[in-house]
Amino acid sequence: MAELRIETPGEGLRLLVMSRGAKRNALSSNLIAALREQVRVAETEGVRALIIAGEGPVFSAGADFSMLQGSSSDLAFDDAMSELTAALMQSPTISFAAIHGACIGAALDLALACDFRVAARDASFSLPAVSMGILYNPRRLRDILPMIDPAIARRLLLLAETLDCGDARMGGLVTHLAEQAGSGAALDAALDHAARAATLPLRAQGAAKAFVAAARRADFNEENWQALRRELLASDERKAALLRARTSRK
Repeated sequence: MAELRIETPGEGLRLLVMSRGAKRNALSSNLIAALREQVRVAETEGVRALIIAGEGPVFSAGADFSMLQGSSSDLAFDDAMSELTAALMQSPTISFAAIHGACIGAALDLALACDFRVAARDASFSLPAVSMGILYNPRRLRDILPMIDPAIARRLLLLAETLDCGDARMGGLVTHLAEQAGSGAALDAALDHAARAATLPLRAQGAAKAFVAAARRADFNEENWQALRRELLASDERKAALLRARTSRK
C-alpha cells in the first residue's frame, strides 16, 4: 500500500493520494489495484465522498510504461483500468479528482470516472494514445465521449493535443476550478466540495448518481425511477430535509 496514502480529512470523507512522486504517479498494477480496493472499502465503511489526488508536481503521468510490452498482452492493463473506472462509476460513494499539473492518458481516464474533477489553474490534460500508435480502449471511449464536447474529443483523440485548464473546463473535462495553481489549491477546493457533498441526503444523492448513469443506457425504464421517486417523496430523509428547509426560511 506504499504507493497509495490513505487519509480521513473530515467526517464522511476519504482521501486517496497517489504516492509515486518519483514516477510522476504513474499508474502501476499495484496502484490500480490499491485504488480499486479502497473504492470497495469506502463503500463498506459508508464513506460519503472520496477524493483522489497525486503527490508531487503532477496528478499522474498515466500508465506506467515499465508494465507495458508493446503487444496485445497490454490488454491486461486495459482490463485493470476498466475494473477501477467501473468501480468508481458504479459506487454509491461520490468521488472527486483533485487535479494539478499533468493529467495524462490513463490518469485522465481515472479522473473522468470520478463524479467531479476539481482542477488547479496549472492543470493540463491529454490522451496521447494516437501518438503511441494505438486506439484508446473503445469500451472506455464509449463512456467518455458523451461526457465531453465533440471538438475537445477530436483534439484529444485525433491530434493528441494537451489542453490547458480553460479549454478543459469549456470542453467538460473539468467540473470545478480552484482559485490558484498547485496541488494544495486543487486539494483544498476538492475537500470543500466533498465536505458539502457529504452533508446532502444520502438516499437521494445515491439515487441521483445512479439515475445519471442509467439514463444513458438502452434498457432505461422510466417507471422504475418514478417508483423510486415516489418512495423518496414519502421517506424520513425527505421529511427531515423539508423540516430543515422550513426552519431556514423563518
